[in-house]
Amino acid sequence: MGSHEEIIIGILSRQSVKSLLRFKCVSKSWNTLISEPYFIKKHLNTHAKNQNSQKLLITQVPHGKYSNGFNLYSSSLSSSSKLVEDIRRLDYPSSRKPIDGRVYCCCDGLFFIGFWIYWNDEEVEPSILLLWNPSTRESIILPSHVEIPPQEEYVYGLGYDATSDDYKILRIHTHDKVPDEILALKSGSWRQIEETSDRMSFTKIPDRELCLAFLHGAFHWIGHFPRDSVVSFNISNEMYGEIPLPGILSSPRLVEVGRLIEMGVSVLGGKLSLYHKHENFDIWVLKDYGVKESWTKWFTIPISYKIVRDYVIIPIYRFSDDEVLLSYFCWDGMVYRTHNVSLESNNRIWPLHCDHYIHASSIQDGFVYTESLISPKLLSANQI
Repeated sequence: MGSHEEIIIGILSRQSVKSLLRFKCVSKSWNTLISEPYFIKKHLNTHAKNQNSQKLLITQVPHGKYSNGFNLYSSSLSSSSKLVEDIRRLDYPSSRKPIDGRVYCCCDGLFFIGFWIYWNDEEVEPSILLLWNPSTRESIILPSHVEIPPQEEYVYGLGYDATSDDYKILRIHTHDKVPDEILALKSGSWRQIEETSDRMSFTKIPDRELCLAFLHGAFHWIGHFPRDSVVSFNISNEMYGEIPLPGILSSPRLVEVGRLIEMGVSVLGGKLSLYHKHENFDIWVLKDYGVKESWTKWFTIPISYKIVRDYVIIPIYRFSDDEVLLSYFCWDGMVYRTHNVSLESNNRIWPLHCDHYIHASSIQDGFVYTESLISPKLLSANQI
């Protein structure tokens, strides 16, 4: 049996963030222990493997017909039923209520988010950029960008660099003539990545794909020309790489059609996944990272289903029982629907099956995250 302190650490590391924030008041020693970087990492690693600790963050925008303003909600992903039963509204991460906002990406319970504080039709960029932990309610203001292109031309990713023990935000553009930008929180400033010639000349970001898929220390997205592949960007050495698509998706005929349809990547169950809608909606899983031959088709939803044919579909979470959570987006709003792979059936729909005043037309984004104790204030050079 381990020491008394090891036993305490083991017990506390399995507790929720909400409980641990209360436990800080028990004693000075507990406050010190729970605030230690070692304990914070142990707690995150413990809960990242626990489905009961996974959450879905939803943003409600003020543009929908049934919207009641900009709001942030969190829902449990411990099971598909909890998705519609356990919903709570989150406090705003700023002292002033924003008029509008957008969540760009997340990692380890941290969110990169932009707020519009003042209404201005010409204000394309948000008034402030924040790094926010909704579980601890801590946030910091982040610097603005080097370049400010139209918002629809770029997408973000947030990831942890284990080599430098730093969190980094990558912003990519849809054409390689515009340099990508990266923000290392320890540096406190954005800088351009000039060497973009090694990534694909044209980046294909599907409609409603919210952020870059992060896995094994690298961001991933679909690139086109001269060949269609999954593009990767390692945040430690800042090198671009390539993972070939499954053989059947690499044929000239299908790829040509594929330029006009949905194809994207996400992370499901700790594996890089590729989704593709053509004759059906298919999800492929890369069982061995970087090995083209390990692409395996996980499941198919027939395109004959009206909701499959008319909606943009993105898989965002894989439950332990192989049920998958899909986001469906159309002109009249967004809904989340579970699909049971083994039973080949569609189950619950959110928000249609919940009692909260959230209408599909007002939902903008949905991000899966693990609650953590990580303090944004201890990550940025500007806050130390």
